[in-house]
Amino acid sequence: MTLLYKNEHISCTNYAEEFNKVFTLMEIPEGHTVERRFLNTTFLVILLQGDIEIRYEIDKYFTPQLGYMFLLPKNKQITTFARKATTLLLCSFTNDLKLCSRFSIQQLSHFISESTCQNPYCLKLDIRLQSFFSLLVDCLKEGLGCIHYHQIKRDELFLYLRAGYTKEELALFFYPVLGQNLEFKDFVLMNSRKIFDVKHFALQANMSQSTFNRHFKETFNETAKNWLLLRKQEFVKRDIALSNLSFSEIAEKYKFSSTSYLDTFCKKYFGKTPKEIRKEAIGKTV
Repeated sequence: MTLLYKNEHISCTNYAEEFNKVFTLMEIPEGHTVERRFLNTTFLVILLQGDIEIRYEIDKYFTPQLGYMFLLPKNKQITTFARKATTLLLCSFTNDLKLCSRFSIQQLSHFISESTCQNPYCLKLDIRLQSFFSLLVDCLKEGLGCIHYHQIKRDELFLYLRAGYTKEELALFFYPVLGQNLEFKDFVLMNSRKIFDVKHFALQANMSQSTFNRHFKETFNETAKNWLLLRKQEFVKRDIALSNLSFSEIAEKYKFSSTSYLDTFCKKYFGKTPKEIRKEAIGKTV
């Protein structure tokens, strides 16, 4: 398509900026690794072209297929490695958004079973969504960037999700952003990179330790102590493997009294020294 009067669109005060656009096209060259930005936003991600590997937590991976979409909840730290040149379409939204005027995302909580796991769940695009995204991408590439257009297309997208997928499928897909205590969950996730002990977390939450532990167990279905230890392992290993921080800076960041304690931590949980982890990571990236 050809966008007429393009300069008028771009100069309009309602033209979407980086901070308020709903849809974003993202290109990743072959062999490149991208660290996630915008941790405070939830994204619905569609793989339009290419081949990627999503790395998350300590050593977990999943590989979305072409023609599928997956959910990237806010405060979820991931790394994306492009095995081929890749194009992604990202759609930002909030947890209180509605699938239609009579059915909110949070109502999907009633369709979650006890056996539901927290691994990423991908939805295959039906014919309706394939056509929708094809036209949307053409319009975005031509420069149709009115913020109202973005918002209308997001509403249309969620209406198609409501119409074309079962509530059980949608509950699996949106599971990471469903729940009764979302404010507490967001608080924990936002602070999990800098607080690693239950006592300090409870103080920050203005709760007793027992109350915090109870809320945590209800929200994450896991003990706070174990969950925080796993997050510390994840962040320490990520910084060793992907950052340019020195080992002494990493030790200070994660409250190790010395680099020797960092060495001990890594040997205990990863079976390798920080030096070995970094060397191995360099060999895997370009």
